Amino acid sequence: MATSAPWVIIAGQRHTITPGLTLRQLLQQQGQLDSSADNPVAIAAVNGRLASLAEPLWGEEKIRLIHLNEPEASSTSARTVAFVLAVAAEQLFPGLPLWFDFSYGTGIYCNLDRREPLTAVELGRLEDRMRELVAQDLLITRQTFGLGELMRMQHGAAEAPRFGVARYIRRESINLNKMQDANYLFYGRLLPSTGYVRTFKLLLESPGFVLLTGVKGEPDRLPQFSPQPKLLATMRDYDRWLRTIGVKDIGRLNQYIVEGRAAELIQVCEGRHSQVFVRAAEQIAALPAKGRLVVVAGPSSSGKTSFAKRLQVHLRVLGFKPFAISLDDYFVDREETPRSDDGDYDYEALGAIRLDLFNEHLERLIAGDGVHLPRYDFETGKSERQEVATRLQQGQPLIVEGIHALNPRLTEAIAPQFKLRAYVSALCHMNIDQASYIRTSYTRLFRRIVRDAQFRGYTASETLARWPKVRAGEELHIFPYQNNADIFFNSGLAYELAVLKLWAEPRLAAVEPDDPYYGLARTLIELLTLLLPIDASQVPPTSLLREFIGGSGFHY
Repeated sequence: MATSAPWVIIAGQRHTITPGLTLRQLLQQQGQLDSSADNPVAIAAVNGRLASLAEPLWGEEKIRLIHLNEPEASSTSARTVAFVLAVAAEQLFPGLPLWFDFSYGTGIYCNLDRREPLTAVELGRLEDRMRELVAQDLLITRQTFGLGELMRMQHGAAEAPRFGVARYIRRESINLNKMQDANYLFYGRLLPSTGYVRTFKLLLESPGFVLLTGVKGEPDRLPQFSPQPKLLATMRDYDRWLRTIGVKDIGRLNQYIVEGRAAELIQVCEGRHSQVFVRAAEQIAALPAKGRLVVVAGPSSSGKTSFAKRLQVHLRVLGFKPFAISLDDYFVDREETPRSDDGDYDYEALGAIRLDLFNEHLERLIAGDGVHLPRYDFETGKSERQEVATRLQQGQPLIVEGIHALNPRLTEAIAPQFKLRAYVSALCHMNIDQASYIRTSYTRLFRRIVRDAQFRGYTASETLARWPKVRAGEELHIFPYQNNADIFFNSGLAYELAVLKLWAEPRLAAVEPDDPYYGLARTLIELLTLLLPIDASQVPPTSLLREFIGGSGFHY
């Protein structure tokens, strides 16, 4: 009995294919592949999953073509620029690994692994070489390597193996990208050729530099960049620490787990967190006895609440009795709440807070006056005045936690010398290899997926749907003020993704192929497959991670 020829559907049209034909080859046959076009086809969604044009087709796939100017292509576009940079660095500085360390502001912080920092002249040569590679419109091809072959290729290399993560991947092969006439191999989805790259810039930030790529949805426009020295110092300090304890990348993290040293790693990471709380409590104790105000800000799922609770414990060790108030109780009545562009109440806007009342209460509390604090009722959307007045003793620390805590307007009634401002975020970058890393925002997203499922009854799809709006609010209300902080607390834990994996993976796997967030869910699952798991029972009850997975010694 004859069988019909394999087919795919693109934009509602059915096309017969030969199994194994790549999307690139199919588009070439149709004359739809042109890197010089204003808005060329860049990647595709194959059955809802984002894929490069090097993806082989086997039949019965539904394909949506995605053009370069579409937001969905932005991460692939940025990764391709990084690939061009990696090849240029390999050619100009052979034998010196270039590390793509972490996201920094609107760019990526990179560092050439040598004692002397890059000079401005060398950085200029590197950028010029990148432009030459782009101008040549060199083909980028995908190659499949058996894991054994890949390990043999890396064995005996002078530098640390670039694909140490491959040793623990539970499949027999891995796809890597190669540029025509270049031996450099690269992990991740890339554009078809270097000619698709529209713009980039290298900025010296000694000892490394910052790579800027096109704005999301506008690949030919560079984002504005503002140096953030406090943030960079925190990130670089964490990066040095990871190298010191030997967990610079996922391959080395997996090695810890394989060797049965996960408990040791957890203890070391938790010990590092404890040091921060000890120092912070001492800084608060050093504030003038006339007033001690602690404000804590940070983006979603950064662990602000756990930071505040653990800080209170360490203040009690020093003999203080800290008192915390919630910004939520200072919401304006619901009908007065500002609305976002989509018409919903915008509780994240500063205008949703009764600033005058809040500052008045801060002043009076620090002065030792009795204050009838408000309590906001989320059911009625109104505040009620508490009957019993609250009065602080002189020098009693007052802790305020919320997204606007670093905005000067929130606490403008209190003089700076009486305040300690803390910024909390999961700045826990983790390299896959020297050229690829897991974004710090993904750590927070994994936390939120797990917490939403555990305590709020949300599916992973519902969490993913809310995430873009959450991120937009962070860009507007939190990140512009982070440099106002006196303390930068990196709430990330080097081991946490290996724990979150067991909780997040099944939730993400439940996202159906016809769901609009299926592609992102698959991307997150693919990242988790690189990690070996750690049993959550080894995580102590005082850990900040317990805020998200449950079993905390604190009450939330």
